[in-house]
Amino acid sequence: SLPEFVRLASAFWLDTGVRRQMVAFRKGLYDVLGAGAVSLWDFGPAELRRLFCGEDEVAWTEKELAEHLQCGGGYSSKSEQVSWLREEMLAMAPPLRAKFLEFVTSCPRLPPGGLKELQLSVHPDPADGTGLPRSRACAHRLFLPRYASREELARQLHEAIQSSGGHHEQQLPP
Repeated sequence: SLPEFVRLASAFWLDTGVRRQMVAFRKGLYDVLGAGAVSLWDFGPAELRRLFCGEDEVAWTEKELAEHLQCGGGYSSKSEQVSWLREEMLAMAPPLRAKFLEFVTSCPRLPPGGLKELQLSVHPDPADGTGLPRSRACAHRLFLPRYASREELARQLHEAIQSSGGHHEQQLPP
């Protein structure tokens, strides 16, 4: 009968069919976290997702960008290109912010703790061209050419984000 099938299928998918994997997962968790793993069972699914994956909503403020967007390689917080980048980041809608993060870090979410914990940095492009911005996702580093205007920066940044497919790794010149 249908009710019996649904009951058995649910039991398989949610209990007997995954029991070995859940036991192995729990054992691994205890191996890594020790006795502290017990406290994880106090959290609900949404809390655990936030704890391990960060917030669903990508939000930042002008103050956070000014404080936590790091500059290097010749850019400073007062550089025109960095100011324009902050303005563009503030103007982005949440879905574009997630794509921007994915372009720069390969992850569409901010880590737990937000922008402060991300340690995002912006550097002039070592190729010194005016092409698309590039990123080094493993270092959370954006290589931004020295564009002549905010409009050019916006156009090139949006093109890079939309065509990146998740990341656009920087290849340094020899």
